[in-house]
Amino acid sequence: MKKTGSEQDTPAEPLERARLQAEVAKQRVRIAKEELKRARKRLKEAKREAKRARKHSAAARKVWKRARRAQKDDSGTGREKKRAPPAKRRPVARRAAAAQRAAPKRTVRGARSATTGRAVTPADQAT
Repeated sequence: MKKTGSEQDTPAEPLERARLQAEVAKQRVRIAKEELKRARKRLKEAKREAKRARKHSAAARKVWKRARRAQKDDSGTGREKKRAPPAKRRPVARRAAAAQRAAPKRTVRGARSATTGRAVTPADQAT
């Protein structure tokens, strides 16, 4: 079958078209990656904002509870106060938690001596 003139002159056209399509596909991939990065940043920021909001909410709730307790105490003038105002416990709790983390483990639950079969005591562990 004889080819027409337009069919004979265009063997490179499908290659060029494929190359252009590949470039477009690469651009789409690049754009999608950039959008993904932006979405991850938005997610991180949203998580940070939610954390801030939870902290703020907890603080506001504490203030509200203290005010409510104070109001109840004021309304009950015939009653004596049962306890002193609460002291700030946070630093003490932090120190206790830090000391607990720093303290070495003294006993191992269910630990048995390989030779005698007795329970291992802290004195046995030191030796």
